[in-house]
Amino acid sequence: MTLLLLPPALFFLLLGVRAIARPHDLLAGFDLRANSALSQNEIRAVYGGFPLFIGAALLLPFAWPYMLPGVAAAGALSLSGMAAGRIVSAAIDGEIGRMPLIFTAVELAGAGLLAAAWLGS
Repeated sequence: MTLLLLPPALFFLLLGVRAIARPHDLLAGFDLRANSALSQNEIRAVYGGFPLFIGAALLLPFAWPYMLPGVAAAGALSLSGMAAGRIVSAAIDGEIGRMPLIFTAVELAGAGLLAAAWLGS
């Protein structure tokens, strides 16, 4: 079950590193621009620091297996919430763009893997 944590952990870690290294273009596919220190700080925090620490948390059960249920549950619920927000937004707005659709699919897949790890632990 622990191996199911690896793809979502990698997603979170790569997202976090990319957000911290290149906040100015991370969200360009969402038609958002980080053209100030203030906006780059927000991207580095929400899309950088948060995912880095969630990704790290998803790796903890490899050293401490007793953490698997809690870590997998937190990750599954986080990704489910992100996908749900995108789906609600698409319903309200009447459309969803290419990048939000891709992220929704990745988030739902990751949530499914983490839910399987959580329920199978």
